[in-house]
Amino acid sequence: MKALQLAYFYSPNNSPGARRAYYVGLELARAGDLYVLSSQELVTKFDHAKEAISVNAPDLRSLSGVKTVSVRTAKSTVVSRLLPLRQAFPFLFVTDDGGPVYRRKAYQEACALIEKHGITTVFSSFRPWSDHLVAARLKKRFPAIRWIADFRDLPVDPVHQTIWWPSLQRWWGKRIIRSADEVWMVSEGQRQQMSGWHPNIKVRYNALADLPPDRTAPLSQHFTIAYTGSLYPDMRTPEKLVAALRSLLDAGRLDENKVRLVYRGKDDSYFRSFTNGLPECMLDVESSITADAAKAIQANAQLLLLLTWSAPGYYGVLTAKLWEYLSTGRPILALVKGPGDPELKKIIETAEAGAVFSDQESALLEKWLLENYEKWLESGTLPWSTNRPGLKQYLV
Repeated sequence: MKALQLAYFYSPNNSPGARRAYYVGLELARAGDLYVLSSQELVTKFDHAKEAISVNAPDLRSLSGVKTVSVRTAKSTVVSRLLPLRQAFPFLFVTDDGGPVYRRKAYQEACALIEKHGITTVFSSFRPWSDHLVAARLKKRFPAIRWIADFRDLPVDPVHQTIWWPSLQRWWGKRIIRSADEVWMVSEGQRQQMSGWHPNIKVRYNALADLPPDRTAPLSQHFTIAYTGSLYPDMRTPEKLVAALRSLLDAGRLDENKVRLVYRGKDDSYFRSFTNGLPECMLDVESSITADAAKAIQANAQLLLLLTWSAPGYYGVLTAKLWEYLSTGRPILALVKGPGDPELKKIIETAEAGAVFSDQESALLEKWLLENYEKWLESGTLPWSTNRPGLKQYLV
């Protein structure tokens, strides 16, 4: 197979979306020759790719100088009204990552590669929409090519409503990917949400880069519960954990001087807004850090906090953070905002990697927290063994 990968974000050490594209690239390269088109600021030379081409294109994000938006900024009146337009049709033709210049240049480079190397497969990834738009043009020009359209997020999320005119976006999105040969989703739950968009939708989980160690048991002076990453207003927040900690403190079951709630990410001030009532000595909150520093925190934490959400008939928001955590071998405390997530629960419990609690399971959450805290008290460590054979199916 000769494959061309269109991935505006493409890196093993950058954003979760960039990592998914990178690991898909590794899989494509094992099947044959791989060529990569990506944005200039992220693409480098990769051993697995025959050729990696940087497409230098100014867009709204680069011209504005705004790389990321914090939760607090996103909740402001003006920004909260404008952000849902950014990746909504028809505005996205101008406002989406890459913009028209990237799409034009990427299409020209892609055509040249296809004609020169006899490429048979094109893989594109959302988000942004830009790569799917380029791939749709290529499919029209080269109809014999196999096009795989990947979605690492739902383009129209019925719960996390971040886009204007959902019905219009569904109609338009279906038209864009209708000529694709396959559509990939990151979970069964999200595949169900996309039913009706395309007749051939498959689940391709995010990659597990490494199996965890046989056993982990880091020593620490404090019982650390760590979260590294972003928060979403009313969707991905630590309020249930904070409530459980307050309850155990009030009951005299926890020593405030022995517990640390660790946060690293761009939403540090928003995270702190949920911790009112917790003693300051329990908090270790700082802004974003490097990927390597985040990995070190994860590897040495006693518990890893995972935050996601669900709704009746809606589940499978398997964040890339899950796969990062699984590779560490440390126990995962997954909190689901909503009625629960059977897919997430099955993955974590099959791997014996921790526990999952819904909004309705506050008492069980407190019990599990206390049990693990008391184990840690015995020796300053919480030994943990993950079911490695159960995780092999998710390896890159």
